[in-house]
Amino acid sequence: MRHVRFDVASLAVERVNVPLKAAYLLVAETDDSEHPQWECLAYALSLAPIPPGQYRVDLTSLDGRYFQGQALLVRSVDGAHVLRGAGPLDGINDTDLD
Repeated sequence: MRHVRFDVASLAVERVNVPLKAAYLLVAETDDSEHPQWECLAYALSLAPIPPGQYRVDLTSLDGRYFQGQALLVRSVDGAHVLRGAGPLDGINDTDLD
């Protein structure tokens, strides 16, 4: 399994900015997967939950990389949100997972 982690500077869910304390984008790939699997773990400043559902997610890493994809909300408790990729993640390069 190959994987990479990005520290996230900004997160938007359905193009609505989520002010963050901290967030991480984790991307993993196995030999038998069609595309890398990914997940975003975000700690928001607001404790308000995000309703269950599938969302467009836009992320910018601390080093300025932009990522976009569809994700399912796995958990949203006390400002901690887990969004799991529901398809490919635009912005990942083949060399990211070497």
